[in-house]
Amino acid sequence: MICWKDKMTAWNDSLYTYGYLLTNDGQLAIQRLPELVKWQYDTIRGYSLFVYPKQKYYTYSTSERSLLLVGHAYDPFNMISDENEILADLASLEYGSNEYRDRYDQVTGVFFFAVIDDNGITATCDCAGMLGANYALINNMQVFSAYSQMIADIYDLKEDPYVTKLKKSKLFHWYGWYLPGDLTPYSEIKRIIPNTEVHVTDKASIHRFYPRKQYGTVNNEAYPAHVNNICTIMNNNLKLIAEKWIAPAISLTGGTDSKTSLACAAGVQDRFSYFSYISLPREETDALAAQSICKALGLEHKIYRIDTDPAHHTEFEEVSELLERHYAYLGKANTNDICKRIELRSRIDFDVEVKSWVAEVARASRYKRYGKKSFPKKIRPRMLTSMYKLFAFDRANAVATDRRFKDYLENTGLQKAIEITGYPWTEFFVWEIVFGGWGGLALTGEHMLTNEITVPYNNRALLDMMLRTPLGKRISDQLQKDMMDHMDARIERLGIHVVNGNETKQREMLERAYYMINNLLPW
Repeated sequence: MICWKDKMTAWNDSLYTYGYLLTNDGQLAIQRLPELVKWQYDTIRGYSLFVYPKQKYYTYSTSERSLLLVGHAYDPFNMISDENEILADLASLEYGSNEYRDRYDQVTGVFFFAVIDDNGITATCDCAGMLGANYALINNMQVFSAYSQMIADIYDLKEDPYVTKLKKSKLFHWYGWYLPGDLTPYSEIKRIIPNTEVHVTDKASIHRFYPRKQYGTVNNEAYPAHVNNICTIMNNNLKLIAEKWIAPAISLTGGTDSKTSLACAAGVQDRFSYFSYISLPREETDALAAQSICKALGLEHKIYRIDTDPAHHTEFEEVSELLERHYAYLGKANTNDICKRIELRSRIDFDVEVKSWVAEVARASRYKRYGKKSFPKKIRPRMLTSMYKLFAFDRANAVATDRRFKDYLENTGLQKAIEITGYPWTEFFVWEIVFGGWGGLALTGEHMLTNEITVPYNNRALLDMMLRTPLGKRISDQLQKDMMDHMDARIERLGIHVVNGNETKQREMLERAYYMINNLLPW
């Protein structure tokens, strides 16, 4: 393992990239993690705040409380691109009221958000946890960080035995390196679940603030206006991105989500540059499809071809270790991803990348994966375990994971919220576990090694609108097709569409069989 103190290189400055540390134990943090000396430092109501040099943060204080936002944010409902204005607006509302919640739900961005008062800290993450958000209460000290490993470094924590055993499961690496519920690799540290906030004083308590309204879908008569409303918010997001950054770029594939983002940039498409990369043979189809779309629209498109031979990259081992540490040692990064970060760092010519992540939350992905048109309305922990990993020959880990998901459903209030509101629970698995668990790790610790990233779909009020689209239209991606037709009909007319090579009928049948059988097993 590389010792960061002894081997100082350019990548050492990327340790815990775009991260932050908020704590009332600032002296120990500096002593145990000297890299923090180079970070931005501030104090807020007695708490120490350390922020990665390239990361941004904003504060707004009243006599009663201080609001903190680390990262970036913008509001497409009220067309506000300034974080200070967003914080001032939130501070003017009654804290915790429905008006306050509705206003917060309208904010897009990649950020950590906290409210600090005399009673401690109440913290949450952005809509889907795209900027990591973890918390711990250790020796009566409150600690919040984008990286669980950073907290573990400071307090010399040992890995949770359950996680150690889970990592040894033969198929643990399938579906991504993330953990069930709100777990991190360390039992003392928990992940803040999207749609919840955690209040920390001498103890920690979780409060769910979404969903809080009754679920329902729009009818056929209201559907055209529904599509128009969704397109307006997405278009506003792209306009605000073009306003906030000097040289924004949209990463494109021939897939549904990125094509929809491109269409929703109507009116400001010339403010963006467009790119794809090829680091694996299968990515060439995507990149060439994206290039063809841009050419047809008269837009310039760049393809980054990545040399994936580790021998050609002298920094390969160091970056590999850096990424493994950012992933809290849940797994090693793929060779092509390591090489991609090394090459893109010196080759990119944009200041923010627009990713189309999070859109999948509303695209009924689990209905597609298992070829189903309905799921039981009541959630059982085993259903989540079956979606999480393949435990066909590892029943001990299956049962242990059931217990973790049971805790998640109860402690975060999701089971109760679903029973009261009637929302489809499968979407919350994708939203809070897949994107909140894996997405935050990958985007914060890996993708942002090379550049800042924003995600226009990462807006709770927008996702709620999309979830209220009739299920059939979500399963068939009719909503996205109608959005493209509404915003830039040229894109859909081109007929260029790349299907994920992993999404085969054979795989659908096998995964559906596993899901159904695993749910029936009593152990």
